[in-house]
Amino acid sequence: MNGRSDGHSHEGHSHAPSVFAPDYSRQVRLTDVGDAGQAKLAAARVLVIGAGGLGCPVISYLAGAGVGTLGIVDGDVLEASNLHRQVMYDARDIGQRKVDLAARRVAALNPAVTVRTFAEPLRADTIADVFAQYDLVVECTDDLGSRYLANDAAVLTGTPLILASVYQYEGQLQVVSALPGHTCLRCLWPVPPPPALAGSCAETGVLGPVPGVLGTMQAMEALKLLLALPGAGDPSLQLINLLDGTRQRLPIDVARGCSLHGGCMIVAQRALDAARDDVDCRFDDLAEAVARGFTLVDVRDPQEIDASPLAIASLRLPTAEVDACPLDRFVGNVLLVCASGRRSQHAARRLRQRGVGAYSLAGGLKALRHSGAYA
Repeated sequence: MNGRSDGHSHEGHSHAPSVFAPDYSRQVRLTDVGDAGQAKLAAARVLVIGAGGLGCPVISYLAGAGVGTLGIVDGDVLEASNLHRQVMYDARDIGQRKVDLAARRVAALNPAVTVRTFAEPLRADTIADVFAQYDLVVECTDDLGSRYLANDAAVLTGTPLILASVYQYEGQLQVVSALPGHTCLRCLWPVPPPPALAGSCAETGVLGPVPGVLGTMQAMEALKLLLALPGAGDPSLQLINLLDGTRQRLPIDVARGCSLHGGCMIVAQRALDAARDDVDCRFDDLAEAVARGFTLVDVRDPQEIDASPLAIASLRLPTAEVDACPLDRFVGNVLLVCASGRRSQHAARRLRQRGVGAYSLAGGLKALRHSGAYA
């Protein structure tokens, strides 16, 4: 032991061979895989959006299976509260970027895999170009906006997409094949619900195995698609309850949803065009935003504000009150802030529909804290 604690260090592990040759013998024995299937995996390019509770098993299993190229998207750094469910990391990693940690983990697990990292969330004006470089995308965030953006890009580029979400002890899984005439996320839910309604792990709580199970199912669906295994691309919405062990499949009616509005391609294009009208603004600190003439509006819940008030003057407007608030409260451009930037982005779009010059703090207060510029 050398006593170092600054991230992973594998020095001194002399039992590891100097040149590691991946051994896929157990999966190659499967009739549906074989050497030809393994060659397909080696040639495959998979993009994983999110390296958290869902993304950890996806990244680990796809790397272990020998997927040739993995793209990993995550703009967060590791926090202590992540460790009970994001078991690819450990306590030494706290404060480091997840994309770097995930890339390091993949290199240790299977150095034959090429990793490409994206330390910023994909944006509406570039996401289609990124998707076009991959054979398959696995969406592993707890961000509704990211899911819908990924759905639209997948439909427009014809890239299969595997979606999953968790809520406390339950999870949902959906495969968007992106084939003409097939269903997508918007066929089920045309418009994203408000972020506060859907909740997140940070807001509603979660037991670690729940995203672990759903992420493992995503990895399995990915391998089924890449290897053309039986049951690949089932478009049903799967509902999984980890308390009673039940699993339901809900068929999605292709004659409804997007087909009533011109089809998935047209709906996706409209949504992506609208998303390019970006409401996000990036600042080094909140004082800079005020200096540039923005009025700060805190859209967090009252208890969040009381627990961690801003150190600068701001208006209070919980997201639940955005649609009914009097517009005379706003003069000039306003910058909405919340913990992660999700609620503020949704609220900014709602206010823009009412004629307010509203913007959202990109990444929220969490991004400012991580940068040391929280003011």
